[in-house]
Amino acid sequence: LILNSVNINLVIFSDMFDNRQLKGDIFSIFVIAIAAAEAAIGLAIVSSIHRCTQCVRACPTDVLEMIPWDGCKAKQIASAPRTEDCVGCKRCESACPTDFLSVRVYLGPETTRSMALAY
Repeated sequence: LILNSVNINLVIFSDMFDNRQLKGDIFSIFVIAIAAAEAAIGLAIVSSIHRCTQCVRACPTDVLEMIPWDGCKAKQIASAPRTEDCVGCKRCESACPTDFLSVRVYLGPETTRSMALAY
């Protein structure tokens, strides 16, 4: 979505300003830089505020656990080492205040489970 809006921005501002001058292109690149900074700052704020273990506590089968991880300010991340024990109740998804957690359970000839943490 951000890339589409930046693309439209680039086209519009390139046409609005004189083609021999690069004012429109430079303005569009400035907008791209601001959008990237907003995304990075937003993620940093969310990860620093929500250092919770609500998803781990909500799981009735103890599939999730917190493990050390240096990739975020909280220095820990939820991990799902035993996805085969997941019953697909999605309580962890409901408990997550940031909507970072997504659980998918596919039932068919073989039951497959997929758990993604979008940090």
